[in-house]
Amino acid sequence: MRKLALVIFIWLNFCQIGNCQFATNTESNHDYYEIDFLRFNNHNYLENLKTVTLHPKGWPLAQPILTLGEDHPLELHFDILDSTMGNYMYSLIHCDYNWKQSELDPQEYLDGPIEDFLSEYEYSRNTYQRYIHYTLEIPNFTTRITKSGNYLIKVFEEGDQDQVILTRRFCIVEESSPVNLDINVHQATRVNQRYSHQEVDFSISFGSYAVTNPYADLNVIILQNHSWENAMTDLKPRFVKDRMLDYDYDGENAFEGLNEFRLLDIGDTRYTGRGVKRVTFTENENHAYLEQDKSRSAITYLQNPDLNGWFYTRNNREGTEGNVDADYVHTHFSLKRNSAIATGDIYIYGALTDWQIKPEAKMSFNQLELQYEADLYLKQGLYNYMYVLVQDGNERADMTFIEGSHFETENDFTILVYHRPLGLDYDKLISVGEFKYSNN
Repeated sequence: MRKLALVIFIWLNFCQIGNCQFATNTESNHDYYEIDFLRFNNHNYLENLKTVTLHPKGWPLAQPILTLGEDHPLELHFDILDSTMGNYMYSLIHCDYNWKQSELDPQEYLDGPIEDFLSEYEYSRNTYQRYIHYTLEIPNFTTRITKSGNYLIKVFEEGDQDQVILTRRFCIVEESSPVNLDINVHQATRVNQRYSHQEVDFSISFGSYAVTNPYADLNVIILQNHSWENAMTDLKPRFVKDRMLDYDYDGENAFEGLNEFRLLDIGDTRYTGRGVKRVTFTENENHAYLEQDKSRSAITYLQNPDLNGWFYTRNNREGTEGNVDADYVHTHFSLKRNSAIATGDIYIYGALTDWQIKPEAKMSFNQLELQYEADLYLKQGLYNYMYVLVQDGNERADMTFIEGSHFETENDFTILVYHRPLGLDYDKLISVGEFKYSNN
């Protein structure tokens, strides 16, 4: 009996210790999913925060990259779906090439205050959905950036840096850098990728710029359509010759060509635009029901001009301005499917979801209509989107299951070259190259 009691006592203590360890580890692992956890990517922390864009001033479809010292700023835009004005501040965080906070103090990369107010805002005009539109230019009269590299802009409630409302990434490249990129994008070389992938070959010429150890001191990143979510990293040069690095690989640098993005135009709430079957107005809310989409995975490539996954807001009525005159629309998506997918879920994907898998973009299967359905609350404008599959247990989306992948698809590619020489405590962005691939 004593032995039995001893065994039970030991077993209970073991379980108690195990439970404590499990609870601690679980809490640590799930910190990322807490609402106020600071994410070093593009993220919205409020449910009523909508339509966040960051781009060079006047160029809504351009990526947020500036040259150090130039006068042309970036523009940050966002809406708060409320009629009560909030008081917001912002700060800039310098990051390494891998989007982790660098060792620099703010005084080392900023000329101006470490944090400042967002002072430009406008109330929406003639819209059923009331909102306040906020705008910020970076750099501006009070804040100048003095170092190149990756940056995270953080907007937060006045006086409390922990009450973050949004974070957005942008890059600053060195001014007048002698480093040049020669880029060639073409149909993939490997037989198993030849009709579905695009290969990004390139070389880096340094000119008078000194690089002691290119294999250790350089980091090269390739973006497709300005998105960081499927960025290609950790590429090392094949060889070095006469101050030139060669990155002409066969397969390691190949991207899925994907398909041209689907297009919808909800710029007018009175008439149907591209991709819209009907529009309605009920209970003081706008609704747009899109034409039913179908899978394109088994269909040959069809050229179709798109925005490479991006969007811009606009109201098609004459004399209106998209930032404050565009209303919000319940946009109803539908995807034809004979049966539900048992091993995963379908999501709407693109810049309209920040290139991320978001809960609100998850589609549900309608057994009666034999289609997947979802409703996104979007600001009037022109949008690109696609459908992706997330298999159970996976974090990465399969962008080809519904859409297919073709080497002919038109895509934008960006190559960023970072350098951290011996003795420097941050990654300099020394060159950026862009290439628009088209097989037509």
